[in-house]
Amino acid sequence: MWRYTDGRGVTVTLPRRPDRVAVVDLLATSTLWAAGVRPVSAAMGEDPADDCLSAVGFDPRGVTRLDTVDDPEPDPALLLDADLVVDRTHGAGLQRLADCPTPAVGLTLKAPGQSLDALLAEAGALAAALGCPPVPEAARARYRAAKWRVREAALWRPTRSVGFAFARHGALTVVDPDRYPWLVTLRELGVRLAPPGRWPLAGKPPGVELLYVFDEGVDVPGAQLWTDRWHAFDHAVYADLFTAFADMLDGDPC
Repeated sequence: MWRYTDGRGVTVTLPRRPDRVAVVDLLATSTLWAAGVRPVSAAMGEDPADDCLSAVGFDPRGVTRLDTVDDPEPDPALLLDADLVVDRTHGAGLQRLADCPTPAVGLTLKAPGQSLDALLAEAGALAAALGCPPVPEAARARYRAAKWRVREAALWRPTRSVGFAFARHGALTVVDPDRYPWLVTLRELGVRLAPPGRWPLAGKPPGVELLYVFDEGVDVPGAQLWTDRWHAFDHAVYADLFTAFADMLDGDPC
């Protein structure tokens, strides 16, 4: 008997542990691959070489693609061969699946207020339930050390305000920290985060000293770049990202 309670609080019970797992959301594919799950079919977004997939070492060989470049919705016919379907959830319902005859569980990803630690813990619990070994302790230790490095930098620069933003349509939009797990965790570590807002595309917004702008080819003077690697929810990846972030946080202003 296999039993698992998912991010919605729904308990799924099956006669045995599922062997053939389908993952219908790109972020869920990346996150579970990092946790050790090897699906038989998966959503891969516009490009299987996307940063959030390549950063965790995703290998599409032998994995049936569920979506297409033009249509992110999974092909229902391809789900019939799976024992279990994993979808993304924010705690109430599934994001991609309106109706699926195959048993499905929800993995909480980027729910409002969800921390990176909570996300990694839930992904690890699902991977363990599917029979995967735990993330190597070396990767976990590096991640813990990187968080401590961020905490030290935040103590050293307590007034330095940080914003993550998109530069699109002639405007600079600073994101809501509650919507991004790494920002929730950075705030927990003492980093001062800029509130969400929208400004003309003419440099840093008022009060934002360290600005990260999503890399889409738009030059914003004084800004650092962030990419979809920040969506690769993996201990080893975040050990590197947080260490580099801490170096920027306690460095000299741009």
